[in-house]
Amino acid sequence: MSGVKDFSCVGGLETHIRIVKEMVLFPLMYGDIYAKFNLRPPRGLLFYGPPGTGKTLVASALAVECSNSDRKVSFISRKGSDCLSKWVGESEKKLQKIFQMAQQSRPCIIFFDEVDGLAPVRSSRQDFVHASVVSTLLALMDGLDNNSEIIVIGATNRPDAIDPALRRPGRFDRELYFPLPCYAARKDILSIHVKSWKQKPPQKFLAYLASKTVGFCGSDLQALCTEAVMCCVRRNYPQIYTTKSKYHINERSLKVEKLDFIKAQQNIVPASHRISIAPVKTLSSEIRPLLQDRLSHIMSNLHVVCPPEMINSDESYKKASLHSTNCPRILLCGTDDCHTRHLGPAVLHTLEHLPCHILDVTTLFEETGRAAEESIIQKVKAARHTLPSLLYVPDVLSWWDLVEEAGRVVFTSLIRSLDRSVHILVLITAKCSRQDLPQEILELFNEHQGEIQQIDSPNATERENYFYELFLRTNSGSDTLSQKSSIGDMSDSLPPRKVKMETRMRAKLGSLIPENLGRSRSATAAAAAVAGKRERGGGEGPSAKRQRLHGPAGNPLRASRSAERLSETQMQDLLRRLVRLTEGWPCQQLESLRASLEWALDSHEIDAYGPLNDCIGHFEAHGYCPDYLRRDSKLDSTESIIL
Repeated sequence: MSGVKDFSCVGGLETHIRIVKEMVLFPLMYGDIYAKFNLRPPRGLLFYGPPGTGKTLVASALAVECSNSDRKVSFISRKGSDCLSKWVGESEKKLQKIFQMAQQSRPCIIFFDEVDGLAPVRSSRQDFVHASVVSTLLALMDGLDNNSEIIVIGATNRPDAIDPALRRPGRFDRELYFPLPCYAARKDILSIHVKSWKQKPPQKFLAYLASKTVGFCGSDLQALCTEAVMCCVRRNYPQIYTTKSKYHINERSLKVEKLDFIKAQQNIVPASHRISIAPVKTLSSEIRPLLQDRLSHIMSNLHVVCPPEMINSDESYKKASLHSTNCPRILLCGTDDCHTRHLGPAVLHTLEHLPCHILDVTTLFEETGRAAEESIIQKVKAARHTLPSLLYVPDVLSWWDLVEEAGRVVFTSLIRSLDRSVHILVLITAKCSRQDLPQEILELFNEHQGEIQQIDSPNATERENYFYELFLRTNSGSDTLSQKSSIGDMSDSLPPRKVKMETRMRAKLGSLIPENLGRSRSATAAAAAVAGKRERGGGEGPSAKRQRLHGPAGNPLRASRSAERLSETQMQDLLRRLVRLTEGWPCQQLESLRASLEWALDSHEIDAYGPLNDCIGHFEAHGYCPDYLRRDSKLDSTESIIL
């Protein structure tokens, strides 16, 4: 996007734009209404949030909107460092000159970008020059009359670095938080950036791309579109890198394909990931048969625990959220660590509209010389500044014994002090059973209100569906693989509300269908067949071309062989052995076994039963044995020795 930008060029910030209009534009344009009702118009507004989330963009769009209004509004923009000078008294004179210009050209808006460099926290370690500048700024803002028609806006990504005297009504009346864009916001931003393209990507692909760019800010999405265009140029005109003279490029022949966006995404590291990588991801298509029902159960519990302001829920859930006296919190425990590796990140992805603050062992000890209790206090403070928010504590036992008793007391006291008026969702995972949890952690949760959920190992039905999906893909060849990946991608690109509706429908249907393994497998096969018909009939792009490039259709002999790699009897035998072998196995070991089976299948393209049989036999002879079975076997051997 280039040229003049107004509010129509800002995507995903409709609420922020409405607040800015109410607090900035309306008092300047309709000041007579405020005077009639004796209302004091706001004097200041503070924008804060991560870098690249649109703070300066909204301010520049506000300047364009001011010039387009019937009553012209002046706009003065300054960087925080522009007002500073090495000469004593020059910085104060620059500030006074700015406010004098605003008085002469009122109504006027003064915008200070990076205001933390202009008004840092005054302390004994700060030099007197900055303290004098902060005092001058406070005096100038206090000198504004109620009808001065001057509003001051500041922007920063470090609100704690600003002097607290500025952060009160009468100076900065309101603080507006700019979070990382959610799914819908990312889709709007991508649509705005490709709006001027002659050959735009389809909306279906933009929805898929928005689902795959979790953690991208607005600047990252703009860079993604720019890099996609450059990938398109490299793909069509690679000779421009070798020629010395200017090469003629036909702009009409340039069409940015899906491949260009995918390649561009691999070349871009989001700004949020350069500091710390948030564990936000959906359930992969391979792990869904194991954990989809557990994730649905957790989300239905969150609809009961959380107030409706945090999660869009039905009317039936609103009454249940009023019974708890604590802030919404939930504990996922169990010896299987799938809650930390898969379920926790999937919950964060579903609730990505909430600002996420992660408290783990790396954030506690990332700064040398900083006490652990200080890091805990800062994390909880940051979560309280961005309400409603989410505090995620993965694998709490990994650092529970590493910190001193003071750190544990600070953590429990801070969590205990959060009542239901504080909209912070506290999500904690622990790799142990409920009986082995420390008493201090157990006292933070109420088990009778569904705040403690123990995640057990997958049952027989889930394990059978998990391996049956692999065998189904083996029999159908790579065509089913493309169908499966496309189905998974489209489910990821659905809006969160539609995903929740589908999850509830699946839960209702699952309660009506009896646990019949053969019936569930036939249902899975029928669903895959229907998905294949949809993929071949009304999908995007030439599916026949994809089959010629990736599928077995180009080789009829290979297609016939891949279709007969496993018979129904062989499949039933392998599934029966796998279900019996993996009794009590955690998800991590099941994934390891599946990876071994996939490797055996890839190594032998014609015969599938033999390699699979050998692989399962190896695990039966030297495979994984859960701890409780190992303990039972030791007890049995000890008893036999005693006898």
